[in-house]
Amino acid sequence: MPTLKDLNGRIPDGIYPECLTLRNYCYWLRELCRGESEYLKIESVATNILSAQIFSSEQERLQNAMLRFELLRFITRSMHRSVPLSESASRNLSNFLNAVANDRANSKRDNLILSFNYDTLIEDQVQQDSELFASTAVDYGVNIEYADRSAGCGPRPRTIDLLKLHGSLNWYPVKGAVEEFDLKNVCRVEPGDRSFPMYEKDNPIFIPMAHAKDSFLRGSLFNVIWAKADYYLSNADEIFVIGYGFPQTDGNSFPFLLKHRDRIRNVVVFEPKWDASLERLERLFGKGVVVCEDAQNFLNGLILDQKRKGL
Repeated sequence: MPTLKDLNGRIPDGIYPECLTLRNYCYWLRELCRGESEYLKIESVATNILSAQIFSSEQERLQNAMLRFELLRFITRSMHRSVPLSESASRNLSNFLNAVANDRANSKRDNLILSFNYDTLIEDQVQQDSELFASTAVDYGVNIEYADRSAGCGPRPRTIDLLKLHGSLNWYPVKGAVEEFDLKNVCRVEPGDRSFPMYEKDNPIFIPMAHAKDSFLRGSLFNVIWAKADYYLSNADEIFVIGYGFPQTDGNSFPFLLKHRDRIRNVVVFEPKWDASLERLERLFGKGVVVCEDAQNFLNGLILDQKRKGL
C-alpha cells in the first residue's frame, strides 16, 4: 500500500481531478506558506482541514465540509491497491497468514494482529488465494455484518484475527444511519457485492492521519475495538511491533502501547541507519529490541525460527 511519503508526493499536483476543491485548497495553502513543504504534508493538510471549528460564514462552513469529504476520498483512493501482488509477494503473504491463522475450535487465540492501517491487503489476499479462502476467514473481533446477507460464505475452520484500530476501507456507515459509528450502524462492503454500487461513491470508516482525530471517535465502534485490543495486549505472551514508528500524529497510542513495553519483543522498522527516528525508538525500547530490517525478511526469519522450535 502507499506510504505517507507517497501521499506527500501527490500534494498538490497529484490530487485526483474529482477532488478539485482539495487540490485548489492545497495550491492556495502553498502560496500562503510561500512553498514551505512542511505545511503541504498530508498530516498537516489533514489537521488544518479536520480541526477547523470557527467559520466566518455559512459558505466557509460548507466549503470545509466539502474539503473534509474530498480529503477522505483522496486518502481512500490512494490507499487502494490497483495492481495485484506479484506471485512471489502473494506466496509470502499467504505463508504468513497461514502461519498466524487460529483454529476456530480452539478456546483461545494463539495469534492476533492489531493494525493501524486501514488498507484491505489481508482481506484481498484471502479472497484471491482459493486454498486460503476455502479454509480461513477474517475475524475483526467485532460483529460487522455484510451489507448483503448473501455475501461471504459459511463457517470456515480457521480465522485470521484482525483488530483494525483505525478502521477499514471496506467498512461503511449503513445507508440512512445517524452519524455516530455504532456497531449496529456499520456494514462490510466488498467490491463484488451487489450493494457495492450503492456505497462506492461514499467514504468508508477510518481515522485519518491527523492530530484532529477526536471527531472520528464518535459512537461505540472504535471504543469497543480499542477496549478489546487493550485486553489482548494485557494478556499477550509476546508482542511484535512491525512497521510502526510511533509517529507524533498517533500521540494517543503511545501510552496504549508503551504500558505493555515489558512484553514487546521487537520493534521492527525499515529506516536509513542515520535516521533520527531509530535513535528515538532505541531510547524508548532499547537497542536490543529495535530491529532495522525489511518487515518481510524479518517475518520470514521469525516463521522459520518458530518452525525450528516446533511452535
